[in-house]
Amino acid sequence: KLSGAAMMAKFASAVPVLGRHAPKVTATRMTARLAKWSRHNLHAATATASLSSSSSTSSSLSTLVGRKGRQAHAYSSGRQRRWCVTQLAASQQEIAWTSASVQSKKKVGLDRYKLVLDVGQDVAKGYTVAGQFVQLRCDESQKPAYIALANSPSEAGGNLVEMVIKTNDGTAGAICDLSEGSDLDVSPVMGKGFQVKDRAPLASCPNVYLIATGTGIAPIRALINSGELDIPNRESVALYYGYRNQDYCAYSEEIESWEKMGIKVIPVLSEPESSWEGETGYVQDVFKSNEKLSEGVVAVIAGQFDIAGIVKEAFSEANVPEDRVLLNF
Repeated sequence: KLSGAAMMAKFASAVPVLGRHAPKVTATRMTARLAKWSRHNLHAATATASLSSSSSTSSSLSTLVGRKGRQAHAYSSGRQRRWCVTQLAASQQEIAWTSASVQSKKKVGLDRYKLVLDVGQDVAKGYTVAGQFVQLRCDESQKPAYIALANSPSEAGGNLVEMVIKTNDGTAGAICDLSEGSDLDVSPVMGKGFQVKDRAPLASCPNVYLIATGTGIAPIRALINSGELDIPNRESVALYYGYRNQDYCAYSEEIESWEKMGIKVIPVLSEPESSWEGETGYVQDVFKSNEKLSEGVVAVIAGQFDIAGIVKEAFSEANVPEDRVLLNF
């Protein structure tokens, strides 16, 4: 057991990315909070906010802060504060690492790559629900990167899994620098996934909104291809896909096939080219402006963590239960 002060120090070192947007919490208050949480024996959570879009432990936490000074909603409730502490606990637990190898690597944007890994049968068979993720590292000296899986569970019938990783100066960047045939460490498959079958049954949720930003499109793609949505029998399925511009759009070549499935795809570009005539700005703002919510809707979200809080607020204003917002952690 760690003292409150010791845990505070570890927690502070784990989240340097919050920077000037972090909530102002004094050392005394933080120590008291962490001591209280440790008494409740908070154990590891197997999920992380990006999971979808997360590149590493630190960059996963960076998604708690919205872009361009928009403070995220991650610290707006006790549940979300506890999430950060459980992440710290999870990082301290022993992971059963196994060896994986890079089978293929393709650049799918100026700063992101699509990788297919051979993770072995034991890891692959643990992938059962779209939205789950793994931890990756090149060696034991690195903090692991939390990466969501982009292929559907049924497509992982062999040993292969697919993912999209945004490069950075940490572990994610090191993974993106690997060449085909290189080895790396992989954890077991983690997380509860989106659990659409249980939480968004066709009878009560005929209208589905999929909301993805950046590499968050990876677990959303897995969900689309899994068949769990039962798209032909839904009244409507719309995908709001936010990215900077066409140079940062993973799976752009699959949008047409998604539309043929019956999905209405609404790309939202934050820094569009001059020729762009579609939606611009922040994906959550366009969603709120376009959609008139009513009963029978569900939102499945992957990407920036603060979007979930904004969508939950919109649902609450429309008297739609907040548990109709599905995340993969």
